[in-house]
Amino acid sequence: MANLPLIIHERLGNWVRQLRPRLAAWPIRLTESRSLADLEGALAGTTSPILVIDLDRRPRAGLDDLERATRAVPSALVLVLDPGAHDGVAVLARELGATHVYSGVVTPPTVARLLERWIMLAQRRTEAEGWSNARKPEPESEPWNWLAPYLLLSPRSGPTWPPASRPL
Repeated sequence: MANLPLIIHERLGNWVRQLRPRLAAWPIRLTESRSLADLEGALAGTTSPILVIDLDRRPRAGLDDLERATRAVPSALVLVLDPGAHDGVAVLARELGATHVYSGVVTPPTVARLLERWIMLAQRRTEAEGWSNARKPEPESEPWNWLAPYLLLSPRSGPTWPPASRPL
């Protein structure tokens, strides 16, 4: 099964830090998005992405991004987070294509439980559609990889012994 795209569109990265460990066991490709261009790139070629949009203190810009995202991928499952509980935002977000809206303070475990249900739903949708451009997650950079040339290590294959450049 391919990894499903889970895109978190927020300004500061708070939700990514909270949700990454809670969803680590699921077959997802978690992508951070900070701008509309990032969001459009992450959504390109996907059939059933899961999108979390945090409106934070900029509900107008977030709703504009929501509208473009749902226009680009109408089958996306979209969760909108409105921590400021702005008047009328929940209704407008649903009209623009949000699947669910949380207004006010919501805890990371609550969001993670909803996303876990959506991951199962998105898997079934992707299997029914028969395609998705969901890529494998890129390996995260390890802090010691910069030492690899000095230690004769390959970041992916580990130590090489005997060193190829020196005869025994």
